[in-house]
Amino acid sequence: MKPRLRTPSEILHAALEKEASARDFYGELAETCHVDFVKDLLLRLHNEEEKHYELIRKMLARLDTGLPPA
Repeated sequence: MKPRLRTPSEILHAALEKEASARDFYGELAETCHVDFVKDLLLRLHNEEEKHYELIRKMLARLDTGLPPA
């Protein structure tokens, strides 16, 4: 059973973990891929997940200061 995420902080921390996991997944696959166009796609996906990770990290920082995540 999945834990219930109730607060914005819990939700954002869970999302941050998922983004980090996806980012790492695509990065690891790109390192071992020998097909250029697939490797390029994996690197783009890795970079997108990094953007998501940073966005969520910034939202968490806002929450820590008492501001809404906006």
